[in-house]
Amino acid sequence: MGFMYVNFVLHAHLPYVRHREANRLEERWLYEAMTECYIPLLWQLEKDDHLQKWTISFSPPLMEMLADPLVQRRYLLYLEQTESLLRKEKELATSLEEQSVVSFYEARYEKIRTTFLKWNQNILEGFKYHYNGGKIECITSSATHTFLPYLQTKQGVHMQVKHGITCFEKHFGKRPNGMWLPECAYTPGIDAILHREGIRFAFVDEHAMNFADPTPSKGAGAPVYSPHGVALFARNHDISNRIWSSSYGYPGDHHYREFYRDIAYDRDWDYIAPYVHPDGIRIDTGIKMHRITGNTEYKEIYNHEVARQKVKEHANHFASVLQEHRTKYGDQSFPPHIVTLPFDAELFGHWWFEGPEFFHEVISNQLDDIEYITPTDYINRHYRDLETSHFTFSTWGREGYGDVWLNEKNEWMYRHLHTMETNLVEAVSSMDLSQPLIVMAMKQLCREWMLATSSDWAFIVDNESASQYATNRCKEHIKRFHTIMKELEHGRLSEQFINSLEADYPFMKEIDLSILQSPHDEFVKNEQTPSAAKKVLLLSWEFPPRMIGGLARHVYELSKSLVQLGQEVYVITAKEGDSPEYELVDGIHVYRVKGYQPHSEDFLHWIGGLNLSMVERVLELSKRINFDVIHAHDWLVESSAITLKKALNIPLVATIHATEHGRNGGIHTPLQTAISEKERLLIQKADTIIVCSDYMKQEVSSIEREALAKIEVIPNGVDRSFFTEKPVEGKNYIWENFIHDQLVVFSMGRLVPEKGFQTIIDAAPQIIDKVPNVTFIIAGTGPLEKRYHDEIVEKNLQDYVHMIGFVEDDERNALLRTCDVSVFPSLYEPFGIAALEAMIAKKPVVVSRTGGLISFVKNGVTGISVTPGSSEELTKAIHVLLTNKKLSEKLAENGQKTAYLQYNWDRIGERTVTQYQNLIGIYETV
Repeated sequence: MGFMYVNFVLHAHLPYVRHREANRLEERWLYEAMTECYIPLLWQLEKDDHLQKWTISFSPPLMEMLADPLVQRRYLLYLEQTESLLRKEKELATSLEEQSVVSFYEARYEKIRTTFLKWNQNILEGFKYHYNGGKIECITSSATHTFLPYLQTKQGVHMQVKHGITCFEKHFGKRPNGMWLPECAYTPGIDAILHREGIRFAFVDEHAMNFADPTPSKGAGAPVYSPHGVALFARNHDISNRIWSSSYGYPGDHHYREFYRDIAYDRDWDYIAPYVHPDGIRIDTGIKMHRITGNTEYKEIYNHEVARQKVKEHANHFASVLQEHRTKYGDQSFPPHIVTLPFDAELFGHWWFEGPEFFHEVISNQLDDIEYITPTDYINRHYRDLETSHFTFSTWGREGYGDVWLNEKNEWMYRHLHTMETNLVEAVSSMDLSQPLIVMAMKQLCREWMLATSSDWAFIVDNESASQYATNRCKEHIKRFHTIMKELEHGRLSEQFINSLEADYPFMKEIDLSILQSPHDEFVKNEQTPSAAKKVLLLSWEFPPRMIGGLARHVYELSKSLVQLGQEVYVITAKEGDSPEYELVDGIHVYRVKGYQPHSEDFLHWIGGLNLSMVERVLELSKRINFDVIHAHDWLVESSAITLKKALNIPLVATIHATEHGRNGGIHTPLQTAISEKERLLIQKADTIIVCSDYMKQEVSSIEREALAKIEVIPNGVDRSFFTEKPVEGKNYIWENFIHDQLVVFSMGRLVPEKGFQTIIDAAPQIIDKVPNVTFIIAGTGPLEKRYHDEIVEKNLQDYVHMIGFVEDDERNALLRTCDVSVFPSLYEPFGIAALEAMIAKKPVVVSRTGGLISFVKNGVTGISVTPGSSEELTKAIHVLLTNKKLSEKLAENGQKTAYLQYNWDRIGERTVTQYQNLIGIYETV
């Protein structure tokens, strides 16, 4: 039969509807939820004798309202008014059925009042008591229940997450282990912030698992780690719909209380007027005398005892549903199957009056081989058994995505919300936060922005329920935000003005402004660099962790060297996954931008959009940073480099790492023609051209003959520290499955035609015949990967030639240190930094006699060179190095010495700085 867990999660949330003035209709949403949901759930907890069976999430707006003394006083008035109405109803009741219902309500409201007073008018204290006692787990949500994927900045997301946690800690005395993502809305990158704040788990919809990469083997039947290690539990649609569904769920049973039939609409106006809104509006009183009865206007009188019997029947039926599911999935291991059932808490009691009793009956059922559990307990037991996947955008809303919160009805909100967010981040980074009044203003700006971004406003407008209120609230906070900004701009701020705004919505007293400040803001404010340092702007379409080829490593190593030489380096590059938009890496200021056409299938359009974003980011930075020189890397940043040279009036250095003609053995297509023209323009407009070898100098000058005089040859380098470290211990599957005690021939690079890996595959059978205990390992990815793999299988070489895909730096370095021969059979190679890395790792190398490789691999001295594409020569070279140990050691020693002395980044950085200084001097004298 197997074993199964059940994970119930109730999410308690209401928008922040606390107003300074009394008798606001929206405030009654809170009173109804307290009366029908939160307090009855406390009753069930008081009856429970179990530990850690379910989880409840409290959003910060709800916590702040429940703990607000003004709200608490008004709730007592609400109870008094209802009790007064019940006394009147008792006199009005004629039949025994009506009298019974009124007596039921009288006893109920007396118990509600008693419970409310028991917890000192703050029912959060009740949940805190049972949380500390181990009966439940409590967690929280983001600060104002914002739809996180629709925020613009990482600072904004972090602001919401951090203040949600801070608010929970304020009311519960400790930090939560989990977080309810508003609307279960997940998008890549959110998990990095959750992890940073110590959040261990969150919840997603079931379809998030279906589209995860790789697809989790257990689907929604087990949580899965996000890339940053947050465990994501997925809602089980089928079982939750047994409760949730409006068509066949339990709440629709005819014996349950009718939600839409309140006595406010059944009684004469003179009778009911003192108990509804003072403005003469009929509103729900909470006294509902009828049961659902059926799809008819006529409704029979409600009988709570009969409804209780239905609760038990439905709880038993639900138990059978769980047991049936356990029969189907109970044999799963490891971990055991889990059914995650998240609900809006207000379903239990408010929308479904009998819901808390049903919930108690279900939780109290002792089922064979089924255990109710909290996420923390589950993770503590099974953290070793969870898979890791990448997840895309998903919600539990309509169709599983964000349509509810962004559509033609509510789209107008976002242009204002995004402007507020970016203005807020910019204001905090530029304002003088040593002035208390400015700090007060900044904190109030944060409150206004957070309250404006509540997902409730967009939801209500979409739902067309209280649309006018939602629209007005959103617009009110937008207006208040811009009023504060205007007062700041004109120096008209006053403490009285800020205090008045805060008193209107006294939400979250403590605001941490540091979250909105980036490390770079602090760097600029503190002026940590010497005033004499030149500010170098590097443009590159790749930079770690975005590593398409060798360009990223070159820019990274060069940037490190420039920083060590006292330069202030700013790299503008393309954003990769959830990498930060700004970070300080080894003293390098790295800014990552999203292109204007991130999903374009046309590569030139994609590059064009990226260059536009680069220009915008640099022009924004130039308002506070006076750049001295631009250093552009390859044609991919040609447009931004030329535009910025003109806009900033500073010198432009361009490094040409390769040419389109060289990569393709000529220009054959319209795309290659377009790229070649961009290369020509960059070469033409640059003040200095840097190339890595004499070979590349000839190639570049053939594109633009007049450029010959401004070309400087500065070779690539290699980071010596990579290969002086100890080898990685505990090798992974590469060692376990491929290497053992065999001789290893290692090669690496992009799987593209010009890298020549076809030559290795062609040579392998002849080498294997002569050296049977040889293994070939090729690391890298690219468009030819499948073709090479198929050919290896076709030639029956799969036991000898292993394509292992992309490898991280530490594993690549370990492979270079442990292999016997490194091979670089390029057909075209402007320089060949990978071969240099193998040489400094003290390994004999075989390279093609082409491009920049011939500048440092001298045949028979520092390695062996062969004719490009010749499998016969490659076979002989590899064979001699595998069988002649003395020769191998000699070539390896000579190669390491050459690489170490002539191709280190210190020298390369010094030569590059010299080029900068020469150009800056020329521009300063003009």
